[in-house]
Amino acid sequence: MAGIGTTSLYIDAPTLPRDDLELYSTRLFDNWEAHVTNVLQLPDYSLALEVEEGSVKALGKIAAALSVLYVGIGQYGSFINGVQTIQSQARSAGDYLAELAAEPFSTIPKVVKRGESLARLQTLFLKVQRRELTVEEAMLESEAIFGKELEAVPEFVNDLRSSLEKAPLYPVQTELELVDIDGLPMMSTALKIKRSRGLPPSDPIPAPDHFRVEIWRENRRSERNVRVIQLD
Repeated sequence: MAGIGTTSLYIDAPTLPRDDLELYSTRLFDNWEAHVTNVLQLPDYSLALEVEEGSVKALGKIAAALSVLYVGIGQYGSFINGVQTIQSQARSAGDYLAELAAEPFSTIPKVVKRGESLARLQTLFLKVQRRELTVEEAMLESEAIFGKELEAVPEFVNDLRSSLEKAPLYPVQTELELVDIDGLPMMSTALKIKRSRGLPPSDPIPAPDHFRVEIWRENRRSERNVRVIQLD
């Protein structure tokens, strides 16, 4: 299975009793699933949601078989357009999950979204266009992304290679060195801004009764599974 999108949430909220946590989590999953069905233009996919209390931490994942992902990509003209469009759909689903999760509470959730396999594919295209990777090197990296599943979908491999070969290269830019009035190199004073990932650096100490609800559907036709785990 190829990861399409992952959304991590942290909501500063009171601890929920087990029954309330399970009800909150199942409703969240069902409403999120209904939205994903409308937004994500793939014939099949799997969904998984984990919700842990004290405060509320949630992790939503969308994945699809590589053969299904290939069919979805083919709907949008070019390979890279298909990758970008499906990733955009997955990001929209992540935004909606965050909105739903925050509705019962008065605080704004901290959200981290990851594009998973699709984001890594886009990075391969970008590196080839920048001449940072050759097409052959990019193909080797694609094996690291999708593993042995690539062997079962040769059409995906062929289209990916062809698209990488046709990707327009960016102009070569020469880096200019700044010098001072005496011709000596100037040191850059630019400061690098470190982006906050949004999630707290460490989890709070668990309460005596600390639960996690795990909900998943292996594909669109399978039954919804729910499991409640008491954590140490």
